[in-house]
Amino acid sequence: MIKVFFPWHPKELSPNARVHWAAKARAAKKYKTDCAWTLVEHKIGKQEGNCARLKFSFYPPDNRRRDLDNLFASSKPLIDAISDAIGIDDSKFSFSFVKWEPTKGGKVVVEIKPDWRAIKTVRVAA
Repeated sequence: MIKVFFPWHPKELSPNARVHWAAKARAAKKYKTDCAWTLVEHKIGKQEGNCARLKFSFYPPDNRRRDLDNLFASSKPLIDAISDAIGIDDSKFSFSFVKWEPTKGGKVVVEIKPDWRAIKTVRVAA
């Protein structure tokens, strides 16, 4: 298992933010780059396996109300950076999320557990 501490995402990445698409794209690109450099600093590289489990622990910078689904959506550039770094397509990730008490500046802690087993898709007949 790998545990990495990432910076809090920019407010422009929130699905509730009312920003121009170009400003959101710039914020997403910068956040992905920042997260990729964090992975380089931790010497996180290609992993064996064809899927991975990611556990997100969100420590917001303040006491504002935040939904876990919005935190997940705001983390897409972070997920893409992890996918690029470990060499596993993000469609093969399984996720778990938890929100903790506020921390000065905010942070996102991700536990990455590469897995050799494929994630199986289950279909239910209607």
